[in-house]
Amino acid sequence: MTIATQRLTLHEYLAYGTDRDRGYELVKGELRPMGLGTGRHGAIIKRLVRVKPYSSPQP
Repeated sequence: MTIATQRLTLHEYLAYGTDRDRGYELVKGELRPMGLGTGRHGAIIKRLVRVKPYSSPQP
């Protein structure tokens, strides 16, 4: 059995939204769930977001 995977463009990926429970990355047009970070990783990210809040790039 073959499962067809829809490939996304960068524009479609950026429009996908960030309101998901998990982060995703675009690999060769395929949407793949990102691995979960460690506790230390989360602490570093929180610090960085406080310094410079994330803003999505405008197409």
